[in-house]
Amino acid sequence: MARFTSLLLVAAALPFVLADSSNTSSLSSQCSDAEFYYDLKSCCLPYGGQPNPPTPPQGTNQCPTSGWEWHTEKECCVPQQPPEQNPPPQCGGGWEWNHGSSTCCEPTTTTALATSTPSGKTASGNWRKRHLKSRATHLCPDSMEACPIQGLSGLTGDYECLDTAAELESCGGCASTGAGQDCTAIEGVKNVGCEHGHCAIYTCAQGYKLSTDGQSCVSL
Repeated sequence: MARFTSLLLVAAALPFVLADSSNTSSLSSQCSDAEFYYDLKSCCLPYGGQPNPPTPPQGTNQCPTSGWEWHTEKECCVPQQPPEQNPPPQCGGGWEWNHGSSTCCEPTTTTALATSTPSGKTASGNWRKRHLKSRATHLCPDSMEACPIQGLSGLTGDYECLDTAAELESCGGCASTGAGQDCTAIEGVKNVGCEHGHCAIYTCAQGYKLSTDGQSCVSL
């Protein structure tokens, strides 16, 4: 009897599953040959993105630095290629990807550290840097690194917690101290990511091609 009931439930649900699949197929068929269907936002998007993509509203939103752009109508970031071909979203400047809103959001982990000089001692530059670093390390989760923030006249004394294994602009270490690499600064790159602390170049800009070792883009 229980088996019979289960079969009835499956049979009852089957039309809804088929209807949903048919609906998705119908919507995707509305896209032109130059477009792909983005199921997450139920819309057609141009392969390679828009020629002149709009800028996200300032102050609250950003889009990943490679392979993503702002969609004014959907009010979110969308991929420039089908999701299975597009690089994963990686936000710059320490911002964090919010899957729900499909945007990069400003992090809340930046912390200003007060500096003080021990009584009877003069704070040398080297001592001050070691002191700040030792205090900042305890402010970040184990999987993140406390990176000094660069100001106009040098390091500010403030730190931000970054996952240097995946952070696009501090890949492999803190770029502000010279320990990491800013993947977006590689000459000739178009789509680039940070994978396990190493810059990964997906595509090169027009007029460049990927080097044989895959570590740079060389001019044609």
